Amino acid sequence: MKKPDNTDDFLARWISGELSEEEINTFKKSKDYILYETILEGTKLLDVPTVDREKIFDRIQNSISKEKKVIPMIPGWVYAVAASIVLVLGYTLFFNQTITYQSEFGEQLAITLPDGSEAILNAKSKLYYKKGSWKNTERTLFLDGEAFFKVKKGNIFTVKSNTNSVSVLGTQFNINTSSDFFEVTCYEGKVKVENSNSSKIISKGQAVRSINSSSFEKWGLNDVFPSWTTGESSFTDTPLQQVISALEKQYKITIKSKKISIDQRYSGGFTHNNLQNALHTIFDAMDIKFIFTDENTIELSEK
Repeated sequence: MKKPDNTDDFLARWISGELSEEEINTFKKSKDYILYETILEGTKLLDVPTVDREKIFDRIQNSISKEKKVIPMIPGWVYAVAASIVLVLGYTLFFNQTITYQSEFGEQLAITLPDGSEAILNAKSKLYYKKGSWKNTERTLFLDGEAFFKVKKGNIFTVKSNTNSVSVLGTQFNINTSSDFFEVTCYEGKVKVENSNSSKIISKGQAVRSINSSSFEKWGLNDVFPSWTTGESSFTDTPLQQVISALEKQYKITIKSKKISIDQRYSGGFTHNNLQNALHTIFDAMDIKFIFTDENTIELSEK
């Protein structure tokens, strides 16, 4: 395709969708079209803000050579376009890059965060944060599942999940969260716990729980760290549904519970290294019968 007389105007009109049908059809037949289209797709995939695209056009206009007598096979202005996009997208990539950690069934994953704080993920849990935000001292994480945190003192450290959040300065605490369940246990210092309906500040030896975004339940404990970090999950007056979910995550099994009430509460624990012992410990105490329908599926029923 012949280089347009006003290259900058042509490129801007193409990207903004203002070319005529005839111009587009002619452009698509040119040997340079694929290169231009690849550059444009790069900006779309990275969701570059509109204001940044305007800056790209400014750089394109400043980079185009208007006095070249020999036109190379790939015009020099194309490289200027590519270079401008790389500069802007490189900046965007760094500040919007999401760092993600995810544990598998029965796995615990230890993580060191950019500020030196530590986190341990329980089985089938996910933790992520924006890399750029930590450069601006905004310590914000997002959690789906369960994790134990040891936070170094500094700016406010926030863990978010759905409509829930936990904010601290320096402390040790555990969070267990899912779409309809949120539980926080404080082992050192103080933490502020919030959801869409209420807010609580708890200190060492205290825990709170919210089910379906309800007001927080609060209780005390004597533990100095979460038992699941040493191979045994423990529960205090916890809905059976959450206990079943913990079993499934630790042992990679499916538990069918339609024949029982999953709202009844359980206090106790189970081991992570013996499935039969774990099942008997929980369900015998609650007068619930369990049978294996296949190697990895268990069905519950009332005795």
